[in-house]
Amino acid sequence: MWDAWISSDADTSPEQVYRPALKLFTASMVLAAHNNDHPLILRGYEVLAEHAPIANEIARELLVRRHGETQRKDRPLSVKEIIEKGGKFVALESLLLPQKGGGWCIAVIDILLLLPIPRTRADIDDVDRAILQLLYEGFSGKEIGQQLGLSHRTIEHRVERLKQGFGARSTSQLVALAIAGGLEST
Repeated sequence: MWDAWISSDADTSPEQVYRPALKLFTASMVLAAHNNDHPLILRGYEVLAEHAPIANEIARELLVRRHGETQRKDRPLSVKEIIEKGGKFVALESLLLPQKGGGWCIAVIDILLLLPIPRTRADIDDVDRAILQLLYEGFSGKEIGQQLGLSHRTIEHRVERLKQGFGARSTSQLVALAIAGGLEST
């Protein structure tokens, strides 16, 4: 797509730029185009159907918000950002390609992470933080117990309490939600 854009001119259509790259798109990517009227999703988010409306809406909004900037600069714009939308944190990378000479703009948006905004947790103590940190680092419950000088049963009970508090169904979801909780400060 990059090569097609570089060799494009003011008469090139958006389809001539994106068509050769369509086979390289993954399920987490959204392709959108914008003329001076409105954004159009050409290829939507496909990882999980229930997340597609949020991901596609974010793509539309990003394209509308960045269209003018991309046209003014008259060069590609690469953006990494975390957006809060629909009760979720969305981490994304995007590449926007403007029509040379003004007009349309194409956006390729890769949704890297789509996490629910976790419940606020005020009751986490230093031991819980240490457990979460060691879970982030891939340690098992027994290894965490050894590191902290606690029984693995105590660690299991604390992890279960943390899962309930965060509304997580699994340890991996607990880690993801705890990370998302840290995104609120970004």
